[in-house]
Amino acid sequence: MTNPHARTENQAAQIGEEAGKADISQQALDSAKSAHKRIDGLEAEVRDIRGLTAAMARVDEKVDGLESDVREIKTDVKGITARPGRRWDKLVAAIIGAAGAGTAAAVLALILK
Repeated sequence: MTNPHARTENQAAQIGEEAGKADISQQALDSAKSAHKRIDGLEAEVRDIRGLTAAMARVDEKVDGLESDVREIKTDVKGITARPGRRWDKLVAAIIGAAGAGTAAAVLALILK
């Protein structure tokens, strides 16, 4: 005859094993849910980063366009600011030429007198 207490101990051990497996299963399920939430959050961040990357590419193109416009404007400004200098140089050359011609004429006039 089998011991009735032995059967009860076996049943208790089986129930304990099943409870342990249920706990492990629940922990695994909770861990998986947590991981999915984190992954969903990361996917949203990746979408945001992709949007920012596209926006930065557009800004970079606009900056390149502005850079060429600024170079063109600087060239135009240099040309405009150089004009009075060139005019001044021409005026100085004309004055020196007139003074030289006047001096030469005065010297010739004294010699030929």
